[in-house]
This record gives sequence, structure tokens and C-alpha cells, in this order.
Amino acid sequence: MPPTSPSTPRDQYQHYIPRFILRSFQDAQIHARSKKRRQKDYRKAKRTGVDQDMITVFDSKTQVLEQRPLAKEYGVVNMYRDQRNPGNMNHLEEALSKLENSAAKLIKDMHSAVAEGKKIKMKRKELEVIRKFVYILHYRRVSLRPSYFDGNDPDNASIKEFFESFRKKHNLTKPDDIWLWGLKYLLDTPHHKIVGMGAVIRERYGGLQQLFKMMATKVDPDLENYHALDYTLIAGSSFLAIWEAAESEEFVVGSNSFGLFEGTALGMYAHRIFVVSPRIALILRHNALIPRMGALETVYNSILADIPTVPPESERVGFMPPPNASEDEEFAAFEAYRQTPIAQEDRYTFTPSKLTPEQTHNVNFFILSHLDMGGVAFVSQKAMSRSLKHQIRADVSYIAESKYYLRALLGVIASNLAKEENEGSSPPRPVLDVIIQSSASGAIESNSDYDRAYRIYHSATNDVENYCQTSADIHAITARAIVKMKTLLPPPPVINRHMHFPFLSRKIVKTLPKADSELFFALVGYQVDVLEVGTGGTDVVGQIKYEAAIIGFAHWLAENRPSFLQELTPRPLVFMQ
Repeated sequence: MPPTSPSTPRDQYQHYIPRFILRSFQDAQIHARSKKRRQKDYRKAKRTGVDQDMITVFDSKTQVLEQRPLAKEYGVVNMYRDQRNPGNMNHLEEALSKLENSAAKLIKDMHSAVAEGKKIKMKRKELEVIRKFVYILHYRRVSLRPSYFDGNDPDNASIKEFFESFRKKHNLTKPDDIWLWGLKYLLDTPHHKIVGMGAVIRERYGGLQQLFKMMATKVDPDLENYHALDYTLIAGSSFLAIWEAAESEEFVVGSNSFGLFEGTALGMYAHRIFVVSPRIALILRHNALIPRMGALETVYNSILADIPTVPPESERVGFMPPPNASEDEEFAAFEAYRQTPIAQEDRYTFTPSKLTPEQTHNVNFFILSHLDMGGVAFVSQKAMSRSLKHQIRADVSYIAESKYYLRALLGVIASNLAKEENEGSSPPRPVLDVIIQSSASGAIESNSDYDRAYRIYHSATNDVENYCQTSADIHAITARAIVKMKTLLPPPPVINRHMHFPFLSRKIVKTLPKADSELFFALVGYQVDVLEVGTGGTDVVGQIKYEAAIIGFAHWLAENRPSFLQELTPRPLVFMQ
């Protein structure tokens, strides 16, 4: 009787954000609730049988703030399933679990040290676990997985031939095979072995300068191990730092958070950000930001470069520089030493950097600017409110679109906080509600519905201190319309998808006469109607809010798709001259 083939394992929901990181937000959320609220939640869970293993998430796509099962958030079904290993298709998930368990213990020790105001001590072998862990956090980021090794991606033009050669060499036929191959290599190979391989490749191409030149023009199709090289370049150009959020503030975590690049230094990224809890972020900071390196003038476009951060102190337990060695000879000797067992006992002492409130907001600023239609988890509504206000106030052109997806959240939080602060009594009536009611009654007159909607939208938008549930309702309709519209429009014609070109943006007029106003809502308003993202209802107040949301949608079109808005109207109806 022929042997039976292994059965296909059941589908698994596999996380790209480790569960221990999500639990740090969940635990803090539970701790942040009042004792009365925790008891109420416990009784409800016991009565209904509903799993309380939940995390509070704002979904920028649906514009909903809700609790979701932690087991089903920030993951993808069968993300790490390796069909090239039929004996155990989930071997990568198992290896990831081992790495995460080791990293979780070290990060727990970091929290304890930070809470006690102590320095953080690690041996090299522990530091190598953290360095590998953060690299893989970036590598497994869900937004990278489809395009990381896609030869048809325009950003990968210089590496396309390498992909083809690598696939052929390793018999990789499916779209994700290179990604999975790399993940296996990274998990199976110790950190010092990876950087050892990377160093060999670097020298094979004549050192860093020649290597960068090759990679910028055309990656050698015969390059032995791209994964080791990329890993080594990041490891060699940066040091690990530990940042603590300011008191009463917190870091947030998003679906696209890990390994985000911030600023530039010597042609590479100044920072890579890895939030591992509401209190702690691990940072890979470029060596150019070490003051003694004397290269601070090479750092550009960084809002985090002013955060005082020092590399860890190191104690090499078994390394002695060769006598009379040149700088290159000493470096080569140290690289050889790093491959020895005794080097694993080297000791490192980290001094965490305690951030100011503004610096904490700046870290969150970067995370919130790159949610990429995903969700964001946070703990304290008050802290999140302050970060959102910082974000929305910022006059930075490349984050303008991100604000459309975050304004509704600030309105919801503002409403929740107002209820908490006025428990037992009605909160003061929001200014926006007064303006809308006065407009509906005719106490505030407008020349046209467009003028009224424009005023209401900007009353709901411009002053972050006046956000409320009504502003949330308006901005949620606008954001959902944008999300749907982006799925219907072709990709924008930009020179480089990673760059922002504010000179392409347009602005809409502040006022239209009655006839043009009716034409605007017949054309642009109809476009929002067919997207089915909300309704004005049958009352005047509901219609006013809906028309204000249409103004927001028109703003987005003018800023991001002006040609479509121009086609939508028979003439440049709403463009400001």
C-alpha cells in the first residue's frame, strides 16, 4: 500500500504583529479602565460567554473605533505557510514563535528596568536576538510582503534580473517563495553568521562604496545572498536605542508601523521605528547621529534627530586589538572575533532616552502618517487625543492625506472624554452643533448650500479643540468616500510613488453662487451618493452634515486627483484661481 501524503494542515490566522506586543496594549487598556468598568466587563463576559481577549482598534478604512478579538487582529491567514515543506508547512510559524518568546522575555526585562529608572544590561547573544527580532518585524510587515521581491514593481527595476536568477537557482516558482525563503534563512541563521556572510559579500564587491554603486544601478544577478547583505547593511550602519514615552503620554501601534524609515543620513535612513508597547519603542538609529562621529550635518528631513540618544556602552570580554594593527586590520580582527563563542558573552549597557511629550507625539506622528488604510491601537484616549491634535495641526504637505482618515477618531474621542468629564450630567453643547442648528433654522444665512457646507466643514475641521461626535460623523463619511474612490480610480501619475508633489495639488473655492452650488452637488454630490458611504437622511441637520462631508471629499479630490475633479465638472467649477 503506497504511503499516504501528509494532509494539508488547517488554516491558521498568523500575526504579523506578535501577540505579546498586542497584549501589552490590551493589558494597558484593561488597566486603564476604572474598577467599576472592569467588574462590569467581567460580569458581561461571564454572562454572555464572549471572549474578553480583545484589543481596542480604530480602523481607518471603516472609520470605526471598536474592540476586536486579539486573536484575529493584525494578521493574515496562512501568512507563513511554506508549501515547499510538505512535512511541516507551519515550520516558519513555529520558528517565529521561538524567536518571539526569547524577544518577549528581553523586552519584559527592559520594561522592568525602565520602570525602576535603571540601565538595561544585555549580553551580545541577547542583543543579537533583539536585532534579529526587529529586522524580521520589518521584513514580515504585511504591506511589504506582496511587493518586497516583485520583479514587476517599478521600485525594483535595478534588482529584477537578480530576482529571476535567484528564483531559477532555488527553484522558487510562486510569488511569495523568495519572501518565504528569506524568512527561513533569517530564522535558521544566527545573527553573527548572517552579518559574517554579509561582510564576505561586501568585500567581494570591493567594499561599501563599490557595493552601493552596484546596488543603485543594477544588482548583480549572481549575488549570493541578498537577504544577508540587506541585514548586514542595516546592522552595520545603525545602533539599537531604547526610547521611553513621556509621562502621561504613550506610543501607538499601527498595522504598518514596524521598521518605518524616518529621516536620511549618509544616503540611508536616520531612524527605523519599532514600537513594542505603549511605553517603549526600539529604535535603529544611524551611526551618523552619534555626536563623536561628526556627521550630524549629513542628517536631513528628520523630526527625531534632536532626541538625545547614546549608543550602548560595550565590554568585549575576549577581544584584544592586534599590536601595531592598522584601522582596517583591527576592524578585520574584530569581525573575526564576533564569530567566536566567547564574543557571545560581550556585555552591553543601554541608557534609555526619556522623551518629552512633543518628542513622543513626533514618534506617533510618523506612525499615524503611514497607517496605509490599516488600524491603529492605543490605550489612553487622552494621550491619543493629544497625539491626534499634534498630527492634525501639523502643516506638512506629505501627511495631508493621512489627516482625512484620523479626524473622525479625534471627534469620537473628544465626545467620549466629554461624557467622562461630565458623568452624571449632560456635557456642554459642542460649538459645531450650535452652528449647524443655527444654519438649519436660518439664524445663520448663506448665499448657497455650497457656502453653508463649506463653512460647516471647516468649522468641523480647522479647530481641533472643537472636535465632537458631529465632526466625527462628517469626517467619517468623507474618509469612507475617499477609501472607496481610491479603489475605483487608477493609480495617480507620480514620478515616484514614495514622493509627494504638492505642486500638483489644487484648492477649491470658498463660495459658489446658488446655480453653481446646485450643479456642484448634482455632480460631485452624486458621486458620493453612488459610493454609498452615508446618507443625509430626511432631516435638515442630517442633510447639512452630509453636504459638509461632500465638501471634504472635494477637498481631497482637488489635492490628490485634480484631473478627476476637473473631468467631473463641465468646467473648472470649484478650483481656486
